[in-house]
Amino acid sequence: MYLDTDAWMMKKIFHLSDHALIRMVNHLFGTEYGDMEYVRKEWKETEIISICLMVGCANRYEFRMRRFDGCLQIRAEDKGCLFHYEDAVGHTALQIQEPGPTCYGKNTRGAYCTVLEFSGHEQIILPIYDITVSDRSAWNLEETGLILFLPFLFYCFAAETESAEIRRESLKSFVIRDIVGALHVSMKKGDLTVFDVQRLKQCCRCMLWRILSVEKWMQNLELQELVLEALDADIGLLEHVCRREAERFRNNCMEI
Repeated sequence: MYLDTDAWMMKKIFHLSDHALIRMVNHLFGTEYGDMEYVRKEWKETEIISICLMVGCANRYEFRMRRFDGCLQIRAEDKGCLFHYEDAVGHTALQIQEPGPTCYGKNTRGAYCTVLEFSGHEQIILPIYDITVSDRSAWNLEETGLILFLPFLFYCFAAETESAEIRRESLKSFVIRDIVGALHVSMKKGDLTVFDVQRLKQCCRCMLWRILSVEKWMQNLELQELVLEALDADIGLLEHVCRREAERFRNNCMEI
Protein backbone atom coordinates (compact mmCIF):
# COMPACT_ATOMS: atom_id res chain seq x y z
CA MET A 1 0.00 0.00 0.00
CA TYR A 2 2.66 2.50 1.07
CA LEU A 3 4.89 1.69 -1.92
CA ASP A 4 2.03 2.43 -4.31
CA THR A 5 1.23 5.68 -2.49
CA ASP A 6 4.89 6.76 -2.48
CA ALA A 7 5.33 6.01 -6.18
CA TRP A 8 2.12 7.89 -6.98
CA MET A 9 3.25 10.94 -5.01
CA MET A 10 6.81 10.87 -6.40
CA LYS A 11 5.37 11.06 -9.91
CA LYS A 12 3.19 14.00 -8.93
CA ILE A 13 5.99 16.06 -7.36
CA PHE A 14 8.46 15.32 -10.17
CA HIS A 15 5.86 16.47 -12.69
CA LEU A 16 6.04 19.97 -11.26
CA SER A 17 7.67 22.60 -13.46
CA ASP A 18 11.17 22.12 -14.90
CA HIS A 19 11.92 25.44 -13.17
CA ALA A 20 11.30 23.85 -9.73
CA LEU A 21 13.35 20.75 -10.57
CA ILE A 22 16.30 22.82 -11.84
CA ARG A 23 16.26 25.02 -8.72
CA MET A 24 16.35 21.88 -6.54
CA VAL A 25 19.34 20.47 -8.49
CA ASN A 26 21.17 23.82 -8.30
CA HIS A 27 20.58 24.07 -4.56
CA LEU A 28 21.75 20.53 -3.78
CA PHE A 29 24.72 20.24 -6.14
CA GLY A 30 25.91 23.85 -6.42
CA THR A 31 25.24 23.94 -10.16
CA GLU A 32 24.13 27.03 -12.08
CA TYR A 33 21.66 25.76 -14.66
CA GLY A 34 19.38 28.40 -16.16
CA ASP A 35 15.66 28.21 -15.42
CA MET A 36 14.90 27.47 -19.08
CA GLU A 37 17.04 24.30 -19.33
CA TYR A 38 15.25 21.25 -20.69
CA VAL A 39 14.68 18.42 -18.19
CA ARG A 40 14.00 14.81 -19.16
CA LYS A 41 12.85 12.19 -16.63
CA GLU A 42 13.51 8.45 -16.41
CA TRP A 43 11.64 6.35 -13.83
CA LYS A 44 12.62 3.19 -11.96
CA GLU A 45 10.05 1.50 -9.74
CA THR A 46 11.56 -1.12 -7.42
CA GLU A 47 11.46 -1.44 -3.63
CA ILE A 48 13.22 1.94 -3.57
CA ILE A 49 11.54 4.50 -5.81
CA SER A 50 13.93 6.49 -7.98
CA ILE A 51 13.92 9.00 -10.79
CA CYS A 52 16.79 10.23 -12.93
CA LEU A 53 16.69 13.81 -14.22
CA MET A 54 18.68 14.61 -17.32
CA VAL A 55 19.44 18.34 -17.37
CA GLY A 56 20.95 20.12 -20.35
CA CYS A 57 20.75 17.01 -22.59
CA ALA A 58 23.62 15.17 -20.86
CA ASN A 59 24.06 15.71 -17.10
CA ARG A 60 22.12 13.28 -14.92
CA TYR A 61 20.91 13.48 -11.32
CA GLU A 62 19.21 10.58 -9.57
CA PHE A 63 16.79 10.94 -6.66
CA ARG A 64 15.80 7.94 -4.57
CA MET A 65 13.41 7.84 -1.65
CA ARG A 66 12.70 5.29 1.05
CA ARG A 67 11.12 5.23 4.49
CA PHE A 68 12.34 3.42 7.60
CA ASP A 69 11.62 3.67 11.34
CA GLY A 70 9.31 6.65 10.84
CA CYS A 71 12.01 8.56 8.94
CA LEU A 72 12.22 9.67 5.34
CA GLN A 73 15.53 9.22 3.52
CA ILE A 74 16.30 10.96 0.23
CA ARG A 75 19.41 10.11 -1.77
CA ALA A 76 20.46 12.72 -4.33
CA GLU A 77 23.29 11.54 -6.60
CA ASP A 78 25.17 13.29 -9.39
CA LYS A 79 25.41 10.57 -12.05
CA GLY A 80 27.58 12.72 -14.30
CA CYS A 81 27.45 13.14 -18.04
CA LEU A 82 25.75 10.37 -19.98
CA PHE A 83 29.09 9.37 -21.49
CA HIS A 84 31.24 9.42 -18.32
CA TYR A 85 30.59 5.82 -17.31
CA GLU A 86 31.15 4.59 -20.87
CA ASP A 87 34.64 6.12 -20.93
CA ALA A 88 35.69 5.33 -17.35
CA VAL A 89 38.40 2.71 -16.90
CA GLY A 90 36.93 -0.77 -16.57
CA HIS A 91 33.47 0.68 -16.02
CA THR A 92 34.31 0.80 -12.29
CA ALA A 93 33.78 3.57 -9.77
CA LEU A 94 35.10 4.14 -6.28
CA GLN A 95 32.72 5.52 -3.64
CA ILE A 96 34.19 7.54 -0.78
CA GLN A 97 32.38 8.72 2.35
CA GLU A 98 33.28 12.05 3.90
CA PRO A 99 33.74 12.00 7.69
CA GLY A 100 30.75 12.91 9.82
CA PRO A 101 27.22 13.82 8.71
CA THR A 102 25.92 17.39 8.76
CA CYS A 103 23.03 17.90 11.20
CA TYR A 104 20.12 20.32 10.90
CA GLY A 105 17.62 19.95 13.70
CA LYS A 106 16.96 16.25 14.20
CA ASN A 107 17.81 15.62 10.55
CA THR A 108 21.15 14.65 9.02
CA ARG A 109 22.88 14.90 5.67
CA GLY A 110 25.61 12.41 4.82
CA ALA A 111 28.02 13.36 2.02
CA TYR A 112 29.71 10.86 -0.28
CA CYS A 113 31.32 10.96 -3.70
CA THR A 114 31.91 8.70 -6.66
CA VAL A 115 35.35 8.93 -8.27
CA LEU A 116 35.66 7.98 -11.95
CA GLU A 117 39.15 7.44 -13.33
CA PHE A 118 39.98 7.53 -17.04
CA SER A 119 42.80 6.07 -19.14
CA GLY A 120 44.82 9.31 -19.01
CA HIS A 121 44.54 9.23 -15.19
CA GLU A 122 42.05 12.08 -15.23
CA GLN A 123 39.42 11.92 -12.49
CA ILE A 124 35.86 13.12 -12.14
CA ILE A 125 34.36 13.43 -8.65
CA LEU A 126 30.57 13.18 -8.43
CA PRO A 127 28.80 14.10 -5.15
CA ILE A 128 26.15 11.97 -3.40
CA TYR A 129 23.95 13.13 -0.51
CA ASP A 130 21.88 10.99 1.87
CA ILE A 131 19.38 13.27 3.62
CA THR A 132 17.51 11.68 6.52
CA VAL A 133 14.39 13.55 7.63
CA SER A 134 13.33 12.45 11.11
CA ASP A 135 11.19 15.44 12.08
CA ARG A 136 8.35 17.23 10.31
CA SER A 137 9.97 20.63 9.88
CA ALA A 138 8.82 22.13 6.59
CA TRP A 139 11.30 24.97 7.19
CA ASN A 140 14.31 22.63 7.38
CA LEU A 141 13.17 20.87 4.23
CA GLU A 142 12.86 24.21 2.43
CA GLU A 143 16.31 25.35 3.57
CA THR A 144 17.82 22.07 2.39
CA GLY A 145 16.42 22.62 -1.11
CA LEU A 146 14.00 19.68 -0.92
CA ILE A 147 10.70 21.55 -0.67
CA LEU A 148 9.25 19.27 -3.36
CA PHE A 149 9.26 16.39 -0.84
CA LEU A 150 6.98 18.33 1.52
CA PRO A 151 3.96 15.96 1.16
CA PHE A 152 5.98 13.07 2.62
CA LEU A 153 6.37 14.88 5.96
CA PHE A 154 2.95 13.56 6.95
CA TYR A 155 4.62 10.19 7.53
CA CYS A 156 6.75 11.83 10.25
CA PHE A 157 3.60 13.36 11.71
CA ALA A 158 1.78 10.01 11.73
CA ALA A 159 4.66 8.41 13.67
CA GLU A 160 4.22 10.75 16.66
CA THR A 161 2.55 9.43 19.83
CA GLU A 162 1.22 12.47 21.71
CA SER A 163 -2.37 12.76 22.94
CA ALA A 164 -5.22 13.32 20.48
CA GLU A 165 -5.66 16.98 21.49
CA ILE A 166 -1.97 17.78 21.11
CA ARG A 167 -1.84 16.08 17.71
CA ARG A 168 -4.91 18.01 16.50
CA GLU A 169 -3.40 21.34 17.48
CA SER A 170 -0.01 20.35 16.08
CA LEU A 171 -1.61 19.43 12.75
CA LYS A 172 -3.34 22.81 12.52
CA SER A 173 -0.06 24.65 13.14
CA PHE A 174 1.85 22.33 10.82
CA VAL A 175 -0.52 22.90 7.92
CA ILE A 176 -1.40 26.59 8.34
CA ARG A 177 1.95 27.95 9.55
CA ASP A 178 4.66 25.52 8.43
CA ILE A 179 3.48 24.11 5.10
CA VAL A 180 1.76 27.21 3.74
CA GLY A 181 4.50 29.46 5.15
CA ALA A 182 7.40 27.41 3.74
CA LEU A 183 5.76 27.26 0.31
CA HIS A 184 5.30 31.03 0.33
CA VAL A 185 8.96 31.59 1.27
CA SER A 186 10.12 29.23 -1.47
CA MET A 187 7.97 31.07 -4.03
CA LYS A 188 9.32 34.47 -2.90
CA LYS A 189 12.87 33.15 -3.35
CA GLY A 190 11.99 32.10 -6.88
CA ASP A 191 12.47 28.36 -6.26
CA LEU A 192 8.82 27.60 -7.01
CA THR A 193 6.38 29.16 -9.46
CA VAL A 194 2.95 30.22 -8.25
CA PHE A 195 1.57 27.17 -10.05
CA ASP A 196 4.06 24.86 -8.30
CA VAL A 197 2.91 26.20 -4.93
CA GLN A 198 -0.73 25.43 -5.66
CA ARG A 199 0.11 21.96 -6.99
CA LEU A 200 2.21 21.18 -3.91
CA LYS A 201 -0.63 22.30 -1.64
CA GLN A 202 -2.88 19.86 -3.49
CA CYS A 203 -0.25 17.12 -3.11
CA CYS A 204 -0.07 17.78 0.64
CA ARG A 205 -3.87 17.70 0.84
CA CYS A 206 -3.98 14.31 -0.90
CA MET A 207 -1.18 12.86 1.25
CA LEU A 208 -2.72 14.14 4.48
CA TRP A 209 -5.99 12.44 3.64
CA ARG A 210 -4.38 9.15 2.62
CA ILE A 211 -2.18 8.90 5.72
CA LEU A 212 -4.15 10.52 8.54
CA SER A 213 -7.84 10.18 7.67
CA VAL A 214 -8.10 6.83 9.50
CA GLU A 215 -6.74 8.26 12.77
CA LYS A 216 -9.41 8.57 15.48
CA TRP A 217 -8.22 12.04 16.48
CA MET A 218 -8.82 13.20 12.89
CA GLN A 219 -12.54 12.40 13.06
CA ASN A 220 -13.44 15.99 13.77
CA LEU A 221 -15.34 17.84 11.06
CA GLU A 222 -14.05 21.29 12.06
CA LEU A 223 -10.44 20.08 11.97
CA GLN A 224 -10.93 18.39 8.60
CA GLU A 225 -12.50 21.47 7.05
CA LEU A 226 -9.79 23.76 8.42
CA VAL A 227 -6.77 21.80 7.18
CA LEU A 228 -8.31 20.87 3.83
CA GLU A 229 -9.33 24.46 3.14
CA ALA A 230 -5.82 25.69 4.03
CA LEU A 231 -4.38 23.28 1.44
CA ASP A 232 -6.91 24.06 -1.27
CA ALA A 233 -5.69 25.77 -4.45
CA ASP A 234 -5.96 29.57 -4.46
CA ILE A 235 -8.04 29.93 -7.62
CA GLY A 236 -8.25 33.72 -7.26
CA LEU A 237 -4.45 34.01 -7.26
CA LEU A 238 -4.11 31.73 -10.29
CA GLU A 239 -6.74 33.76 -12.19
CA HIS A 240 -4.89 36.98 -11.35
CA VAL A 241 -1.57 35.54 -12.61
CA CYS A 242 -3.17 34.25 -15.82
CA ARG A 243 -4.85 37.61 -16.50
CA ARG A 244 -1.54 39.42 -15.92
CA GLU A 245 0.32 37.09 -18.28
CA ALA A 246 -2.40 37.41 -20.94
CA GLU A 247 -2.24 41.20 -20.69
CA ARG A 248 1.55 41.14 -21.00
CA PHE A 249 1.28 38.89 -24.07
CA ARG A 250 -1.25 41.27 -25.70
CA ASN A 251 0.99 44.27 -25.02
CA ASN A 252 3.97 42.50 -26.58
CA CYS A 253 1.90 41.63 -29.67
CA MET A 254 0.77 45.26 -30.04
CA GLU A 255 4.39 46.47 -29.88
CA ILE A 256 5.33 44.11 -32.68
